[in-house]
Amino acid sequence: MWITLTPRLKKGLEIVEQLESTKFRQLASHICQGLHSGSDKIFSEDEEEKLTLSLNLKKENLSLLLDTITFVYTQAGFSMVESAEMESFMKSCFGISDDKISIFVNTWTTYSQQIIQVLRRKSVFPNQVHDINWSFNIQASSPAHAADNKPVLLLQLNTTGESKPLTVEMDKSSLSDLYENLEKIQRQLDALN
Repeated sequence: MWITLTPRLKKGLEIVEQLESTKFRQLASHICQGLHSGSDKIFSEDEEEKLTLSLNLKKENLSLLLDTITFVYTQAGFSMVESAEMESFMKSCFGISDDKISIFVNTWTTYSQQIIQVLRRKSVFPNQVHDINWSFNIQASSPAHAADNKPVLLLQLNTTGESKPLTVEMDKSSLSDLYENLEKIQRQLDALN
């Protein structure tokens, strides 16, 4: 299942059902264009005010409507939902007319690839590693016990949003574990493409 029907989503879908199909089609298309452009705020305050009047909705209902449509398309993008799967799920679970489902699906068919590409580039984490520095040291317990020397890796991760780098110290075992986990991640990423 690519989307969970929460009480808030159901209430938003009730508002979708009340809209004229022509206005819903334009709204869904505008939201998908906004998602495609990668903008965080699809409508300006002025545009939202005009929508409130045009759609004859209270401000909180307009906000719920916009959140609902955006959420449906964002979830579909994260799950890379095919149009037929979207239509089938909506018909069985959304409780809205076939006309509204058709608008959701046709708009998704038009914009899905672009939205998915934008979502792939967008990170869900605010801090990202942008540079890595490392050094390799030998940790000696004493000159008399040279055989007990332990190799230690210092990994310095410079991240966006942080002024100080994150420094991680690893022994050979920890480094091997990290490498294995990175290999797993790479295999999963390769499987997506």
